[in-house]
Amino acid sequence: MKKNLRLCLAVAILLTCYPAASQSIAEATAIRQSGDLKTAFDMYEKLAHQGNAEAQFHLGFFYETGQVVPQNYVHAETWYKKSALQGFVKAQSSLAWLYANGLGGVKKDPLQAAIFYEKASAQGDEVADGSLYRLYKLYPELRDAVKNAREAEANASRQQALAQQQQVENEALQKESLACLDTLYNDTRTKSLAGKLLMDTRKTSSLELMANNTKPNAKDKAALSYVVAEWERCIDIHAEPRKKTLRPEIEQLISAYRLDLRNAFADLYGGKYSYGELARSRAKLDLEFNHKLSNTVASLQAKDMADARQAQEAEAQRRYAEAQNQQQRDAEKQRQQEARRQLQIQEAQLQLAQQQAQQQAQLQQRNNFLQNLQLLQMLNPPAQPQAPGQAPQVIIQQTPAPPPPPRQCTSTRFGSTVTTNCF
Repeated sequence: MKKNLRLCLAVAILLTCYPAASQSIAEATAIRQSGDLKTAFDMYEKLAHQGNAEAQFHLGFFYETGQVVPQNYVHAETWYKKSALQGFVKAQSSLAWLYANGLGGVKKDPLQAAIFYEKASAQGDEVADGSLYRLYKLYPELRDAVKNAREAEANASRQQALAQQQQVENEALQKESLACLDTLYNDTRTKSLAGKLLMDTRKTSSLELMANNTKPNAKDKAALSYVVAEWERCIDIHAEPRKKTLRPEIEQLISAYRLDLRNAFADLYGGKYSYGELARSRAKLDLEFNHKLSNTVASLQAKDMADARQAQEAEAQRRYAEAQNQQQRDAEKQRQQEARRQLQIQEAQLQLAQQQAQQQAQLQQRNNFLQNLQLLQMLNPPAQPQAPGQAPQVIIQQTPAPPPPPRQCTSTRFGSTVTTNCF
């Protein structure tokens, strides 16, 4: 209590006393605002390692901007992502920005950028809204990809919730099965088998039990029938969830072991086995079962590792192919943009040529007009200016006289007289 009071007094000007975690964040923020970035960074780092989402965001911002520490976008991505996955909106927007730009070793990933921008936008981040709009405009195919990613995330969440629920149910049934066996081992109806038969299969038979050569009498057989039936019932309580959680190969081993153990009990009940022979047979069955189980588990693990490697290789190839396709799409988009740019240039040049041709035509028309005007002025000179008060002269144009009629002439050719017009 005194420590909290001292903490509040130390930052009383800037802070109000909040709960312990908020005090530390608020104090670090106040120290940062005061200019002591190194102390603030140390406090943020400590809180970030404790899982505080806001501190993780601030730590990522220090790495992104290169304050106090060398600029490192990869470290910034790490801390932004830790914070963003806890739902801190500023971290979601900052992480999306890193993925959208791909700086300093952070791989450019428009899909992840759109996903985290959408998460931030859903929490009311207006800057994320604008960034998401520009990103979708630049990559129209992202909308469907983000939709598919959301559906996959929702399915994964449902599967995780279902797995957790199944695990809880599995643990409850397992406890119930063990409690059933414990009740069976302490049942008064099985007391006649005490010291002769080890009913708890979780334990190992002693040498004394293995050396027992007696066989069950009528009372023992009745108790033995009850034990086997109840043991089967207790084991079956956990059978269904066990089948869902265990691999089929392991479940087959368990089924084979139960069958062998049931046959051994049948041999004891029929008098073929003594109690010691049953104990030795069970010890052998346990040894073989554990050996087969170890080999099967090792084989399954090796197969899982091989499958994981193949899956990783397939995922790497898919990512590589996707990157290649993205590069091709980007190149095609750049080609189309360049083609559109060239077309715009050609259209602009054509429009300029048309404007120049129109201007040239207008200029030629004007020149023709001026030439025609000059020709008219030459053919029709302007009248002489008249003196003031002088009556205007009237020019009467006389009609030209008609030409005289042609004269007729006569000529004699070859003894004939011909009359013709004379010119």
